[in-house]
Amino acid sequence: MSRYLRAYLAILLALILGWVWLRGAALLAFSQSAQIIEFVGVMLLYLCSHIIRMLRLALLTLDERDKALPLLAAHTLTAFPSSFLPFKMGEVLRLSAFFHVYAGRRKALAVWLAERFGDMLMVATFILGLYLFNISVPSAMRAVLVLFVLASLLGLLGLFAVAKVFVYLNRHLVLASHSVRGLALLRASHSLRLLELDIYKSVEGRLSGFLLLSVLIWVLEIFALAQFIKLFAIGEPDFTVLFASGLLASLHGGAVGGANAFGLYQSLSLVVLALVFLAAVWLTARFKLLRP
Repeated sequence: MSRYLRAYLAILLALILGWVWLRGAALLAFSQSAQIIEFVGVMLLYLCSHIIRMLRLALLTLDERDKALPLLAAHTLTAFPSSFLPFKMGEVLRLSAFFHVYAGRRKALAVWLAERFGDMLMVATFILGLYLFNISVPSAMRAVLVLFVLASLLGLLGLFAVAKVFVYLNRHLVLASHSVRGLALLRASHSLRLLELDIYKSVEGRLSGFLLLSVLIWVLEIFALAQFIKLFAIGEPDFTVLFASGLLASLHGGAVGGANAFGLYQSLSLVVLALVFLAAVWLTARFKLLRP
C-alpha cells in the first residue's frame, strides 16, 4: 500500500469520525425513532443503488479486468467525501481516484465519461417520460427539468458532431497544414479520437447491460428519496409527484419537502460502505502480516 493511499485512508477515517461527532444528536434521534425500520429500508435502497454503480463500473472495465477491484475501491473510498463537497467538486475527487487506478489517464476519463453519459441518458428519459404520459409536474420543477433535458441532448449531440468533424479535420491537417499550430491541432484531434475509441471499448458488447444497470441505479435512488419524502408527508401524496420531486432533488443535490434531512441518510449509507471497505483493507493487511 502506497504512502499516499495510507494518508488518504487516514483522512477518510478522520472525516467519518468528524461527521459522526457533528451529527451525533441526529444519529441518536434516528436510533430512537419510531420509524427506524422504514428509514433503514430507505437507506438500504440507496445503498443498493451504489452497489449497482459499482457493478456498472466493473462492467465498463471488463476490457481491463485487473483494474476492476481497484476501480470499485476508488468508488467506495470517494463516495462519502464526494457526497458533501460543493459545486460538484466530488466529481473531481472521483476522477482523480480513477486516474490513480489506470496507468493511462485516457481510459480513466473514458470510464468516467461513459458513467456520466449513462446517467444523463437515463435521467433525460425519465423526464421525457413524465411529459409523455402526461404526469403532473409541479411548476417549480418544469424549468429545471426542461433545461436538464436540453443540456443533456445538446451535450450528446455535440460530442457525436465533434467526433465526426474531427475525421475531416485530420484529413485536412495531414494533407494541407504544415504549421506548428496545425500539428498541435492534429495531436489534439488524435487524442480526442483515441478517447472516443476508449469510450467505445468500454461499452462494446455490453451496452444493454450498461443501460439496464443505469436504469436500476436511478430507479433505486429516486425511489429511496420518494419513499423518504412520503414518510414526512401528511396524508397520502401522489406517488408521481413524489417521483418527480425525488428526480429533481437527485439531479442537483437539492431538497424538496422532507428531503431536507435525506442527506443524513445518504451520508450514513456511504459511511457504512466506506467502513466496510476499510475493515476489509485492515483485515487483509493483518492476514498478510500473520501469514508465515
